Amino acid sequence: TNDEIISKDFHGRGGRAYLFNTAINVYTGHTEKRHLITGWHTVCDLYCITCQGLVGWKYVEAEDKSQKYKEGKFILEKTRLACEEWD
Repeated sequence: TNDEIISKDFHGRGGRAYLFNTAINVYTGHTEKRHLITGWHTVCDLYCITCQGLVGWKYVEAEDKSQKYKEGKFILEKTRLACEEWD
């Protein structure tokens, strides 16, 4: 819901992305360190439980103190949130 959106000012691999407090109907991949626009973060990719498509990532840890607010939060990429197999 809109109450779960923290920010609409993020960018993913394919364009606009949203930062959420929670995410449902997804599962996580392996944890890895990744250099993103705002520095080094430990993240894990998020996959749709229906189609197994990549839909975003979860912030596990941020190295920079100013980025700690992202820890435990979810990025969902707008361009990846369409599933042809939905009922």
